[in-house]
Amino acid sequence: MCRECKASHHKTFRNVKNAVLENESNVPENLSRSNRGILNDYVHKNIVKKPEDFAQLSRMAIPITKYWKNTTVLTVSFMGGDKSVKDRIRQHAIQWMEFANIELKFVTNSKKPTIIRIAFDTKDGSWSFVGTDNKTIEPGDPTMNYGWLFPETPDEEYHRTVMHEFGHALGCIHEHQHPAGGIPWDKKAAYAYYQKQGWTKEEVDQQVFNKYNGDLIRAGKVDKKSIMMYPIPDSITIGNYEVGWNNELSPGDKKYIRAVYKK
Repeated sequence: MCRECKASHHKTFRNVKNAVLENESNVPENLSRSNRGILNDYVHKNIVKKPEDFAQLSRMAIPITKYWKNTTVLTVSFMGGDKSVKDRIRQHAIQWMEFANIELKFVTNSKKPTIIRIAFDTKDGSWSFVGTDNKTIEPGDPTMNYGWLFPETPDEEYHRTVMHEFGHALGCIHEHQHPAGGIPWDKKAAYAYYQKQGWTKEEVDQQVFNKYNGDLIRAGKVDKKSIMMYPIPDSITIGNYEVGWNNELSPGDKKYIRAVYKK
């Protein structure tokens, strides 16, 4: 199961600055005039005029999206790994470029750190930082990890996992945490289910139950076919509600990413 990486509190402000400097449209249109002034002072002048403005900046981090500027070239490198695995990851990842006006440029022997750095820690699952948060990560650290992709792994699993994680890298967030909700969770059963996968109660709350601010979502309702949607077995919901493994970009995914990164 994928984890969407959340920044530690001390990196939150840096993430806000990076998101705005990268793409001004990451700032919600309905941000108040006073908050916009606080944000502009911090992002463009590197000043915070009053102690209470730090709290406002922290709250503003919630509705700010993390999309790259249109036509951005995102450099990608591997931190070790089997050649056949790396070749297959690249083969699937670049399919996002059919729908987004972004270039994923895979490089080797780069003299400077790439924006996306892929590791293969088998004890750490599969995960990615979201969009412009990648710029905050220390240069020697990975920004994405694949913990269960091997030379013998079926191609369907490669496609599903790689498209999901690179969706995060492009700024997409988990679909099951859509503010529209509608998922009738059986929380007790869900906690037990995810605990078997090594997750704590806090991680389940963060990665499964917590909902995003509405400003982060462009679609009006939950897309059960989205590549960014978790599979949800019927055993952890109330009534007859389940979501299977989504193996392809849904029509909603394609429409969404085309709207964000217009060609």
